[in-house]
Formats: sequence, C-alpha cells, structure tokens
Amino acid sequence: MLSFPFYWSWIKDWKFYEHTPEEDASATKIISNMRSDLKPIELHKIKVIDFPEDQYFHEECLKKQICLHHTISGNGVTGDIATWEDDPTVVGTAMIIDRNGIPHQLFSSKYWAWHLGIGNKLRDSQSIGIEIDNWGGLIPGDGTIKKFGNPSKNIHTEVGKFYTYYGNAVDVAMQYYPSGFRGYNYYEKYTNEQIQTIGELLLFWKQKYNITLMYHEKMWDLSQDALSGMPGVWTHVSYRKDKSDCHPDPSLIGMLKTI
Repeated sequence: MLSFPFYWSWIKDWKFYEHTPEEDASATKIISNMRSDLKPIELHKIKVIDFPEDQYFHEECLKKQICLHHTISGNGVTGDIATWEDDPTVVGTAMIIDRNGIPHQLFSSKYWAWHLGIGNKLRDSQSIGIEIDNWGGLIPGDGTIKKFGNPSKNIHTEVGKFYTYYGNAVDVAMQYYPSGFRGYNYYEKYTNEQIQTIGELLLFWKQKYNITLMYHEKMWDLSQDALSGMPGVWTHVSYRKDKSDCHPDPSLIGMLKTI
C-alpha cells in the first residue's frame, strides 16, 4: 500500500525473471496448468475477524470491480488489521490473505471501506478490495547508507542483503524485474497459497456478483478503464501512479489468465 520515497525510472518494456531467468517461462507454464482446476472458495476456509463495525460502511452497493493490493508488512495480518482499526478514516479491505493462503474477512464483500485513495466514492463502494500479505518492493544493499521509512532513518546496507521499506533486511523468495517496476527491481513473490486463494475468491465473487474475470493486459499501469469503472479485476497500480501494489508476478498473471 505504501510507496518508497525514492524511485528508479520505470521503463515500460519491463520483463520479469525469477532468480533463474531462463527457467521463468517454463515455471509460469507449470503454475498456469496447476491453476486450471480452481473452484470458488469453500466458505469454511474463510477466517472471520471481529472487526469494529464503525470501520466500514454498512451500505450494500453494486459490485463491478475487484482490486488487488499488497500490505508491505511481514508475516501475520494482526498488525495490518490493528492499523486499520486505529484509522479514523474508515480504510480497509474486505479480505486480507496471509502468506499461508488463509483469507481473513474483515467485513462482508457487499459492504465497503475506502481502499483506493482516489477520493471517488463510486469506485471504492463498487469495488471489492483484497490485501495480500507481502513486503512489496525490496532494496538491494550495496554497502552504502540509505534512507528508509517515514519518518526516514539512515541504515548502512550490506551487499547481498535486501531491505524492506522500513529498513529491515529479509530473506524471502523474490521476483526480479530487470527494467524495474514502479521504482523497484526486486519484490517479494506472492506465495502459491496466496495465489490459489485469490483465484478461489475471484471465482466466488464472479458467481455472487457476476463480475467478469477477463484478464486486463493494462492492469499493471495507470488505467483510465479502471478509473472509469470498467468491470473486472484490477490492481492498485491501475488507479494510482504512486503505488506499487500489486507487482506483475508471473505466477499471479498465470492464475489470472487461467480463470
């Protein structure tokens, strides 16, 4: 959800690689084949959270869009939920998915809270937000002092380590974009369990609200289609130039194209 305070230039012809670039295409094909048997989520898999009733709007709205976000946080969703509980501006998403793929429901998808940050009630109320627990963009250490976080702090980085927005070094599975994506070359990959659960939720909401799941190739850039309310699945980057969630993880794209 957050954005790092400094950016590399984002080149439009970005490509993605896992740590072994030459294996990326075959890996994506395998993931895609594995997703072909996805079914709507079984409701007993959803963990319902006792979320304060004044932290979302009890207003049933037509649902046309689904927006994928990621949190920029570590393991566990407790801290993310607590942040929303303390926010007086009624910000949150209906679902947040932890790294084990467990979906945590804060409120029914028929209701809504602010989650896009574009000041457009229609877009927020007519879209269902999903947060994916993830560190987001990662900064490679190079032996120099860098500024991290807000308020910023100086940290002496080490070569071979990767740092989060907050400045802590992490050892996670990464996705590499040689040309960069929204200011970063490295991101934490979404887990297979998370991607599976996202697909199951999308299929469930397709049945419930008749939301089309046709893949939008332009969802990884600011999109006037998303902003105008075109039905379908989008990401936060579709609505805002200053956001980096979600990144175009090939495993995520494989699932979105399969369903």
